[in-house]
Amino acid sequence: MADDTNIIVQNRGSTPLVNFNFMLRVEALYDLPCKSVRAFTRELEYEIYQEGGLNDYVHMLRKPITKPFILEVERYAGTDYIDPLPLGADLILPLILLVSRNADRFYAPTRTYTFTGCTVTKKVYGELNAEHSGLLTDIVTIAYHELVCLDMAFL
Repeated sequence: MADDTNIIVQNRGSTPLVNFNFMLRVEALYDLPCKSVRAFTRELEYEIYQEGGLNDYVHMLRKPITKPFILEVERYAGTDYIDPLPLGADLILPLILLVSRNADRFYAPTRTYTFTGCTVTKKVYGELNAEHSGLLTDIVTIAYHELVCLDMAFL
């Protein structure tokens, strides 16, 4: 009897991806530990035109991009000699966000986000408070042109 199941592509959702093991790779040289990566989106704007003579059909035309796509990264301030994400920097190589199931397996990430055309547009430095201790953080805002997501769920 023939089996109609697809053995090549299976999407069962049985192994959801955990989101707390991630690392940011800058210029293929610096691996940055981060506290959090804020939600990032890729959105296109459309203008809707109603077809003349027919009121039950509309056309969607894509508008030009009016604002940059934004990625925000909250990272721990370290004692590095070189800041890999200085304000105003235009990154030459793609910025890579690696997400892994295990903290020690970034050589085979489960998901990889690649951002190209990156420019550091804003830096917000964390609060300094003498009344309680904590780790100093910076929030870096990065504008990007393209986002590519690669899933490697079998690793």
